[in-house]
Amino acid sequence: MANERASRCERGFTLLEMLVALSVISIAALTLVRLDAFAVRTAGDLDESTIAGIVAQNRAVELWTDPASPTIGNSAIGVANAGRNWRVEQRVARTADDSLLRIDLIVRPESGRGQAALTIIRPSR
Repeated sequence: MANERASRCERGFTLLEMLVALSVISIAALTLVRLDAFAVRTAGDLDESTIAGIVAQNRAVELWTDPASPTIGNSAIGVANAGRNWRVEQRVARTADDSLLRIDLIVRPESGRGQAALTIIRPSR
């Protein structure tokens, strides 16, 4: 009887045990592949958001250095930057101080998901 137990232990894994182990490893591998795809997509979105922030800062500098005051109200323009087309939405409003204007900028790519928002205050001269 002791000899029979020893031979059973030396036989190794059964086919069913191997299938269960392979399915657990497969599920873990698929999870890692999905996580990798998510990381790549997130990096792309971060890239677009970063460039959108740069486009917003460029537009803010243009508005700040323009001697003419921007028109009160909402407007949108298209801008090409970094080989991409961007939509810049601009909202200009008066502040409690009549000598200052508040300008809210929202920049989005024409195709893609990133965006940036920026608010500046400039003289209304």
